[in-house]
Amino acid sequence: MFLAHLEPKEKEAFLQIAHHFARSDDHFSDEEKEVIAMYCLEMQISDITYDESKFDLNAALATFKDKRHQKIALLETMALAMADIDTQATSLESLHEGEKKVIDSMIENFGLNANLAAVYADWTKTMLILTHQGKNLIEL
Repeated sequence: MFLAHLEPKEKEAFLQIAHHFARSDDHFSDEEKEVIAMYCLEMQISDITYDESKFDLNAALATFKDKRHQKIALLETMALAMADIDTQATSLESLHEGEKKVIDSMIENFGLNANLAAVYADWTKTMLILTHQGKNLIEL
């Protein structure tokens, strides 16, 4: 939703983070693949080739200098976080430990309030539910 505001280097770094996040629970789900494909469409760029052995989370996060862009990266990562959890689950508490570590690193590196992640998760979960409902309305 907000990824178009990122600079070109930030877009690539964001996709690296997204791929890392999606694989941090040792399962790259179809829902996560779909979200990453939507990210690429929104940013109007091709997907990247992710190589876990060469990925450095701290270096990718350091790409984001502007506080607004940092918040966009965190908010958009929440869409990926919420993509494959049960809609009845309690947001961040339902994340895999590997996913939690990525979110915690983002918050720490960006100097953001940890409560912001919970608010972003709730908002994102609501948006994903509304998007799903919209798709179903189109099919009616």
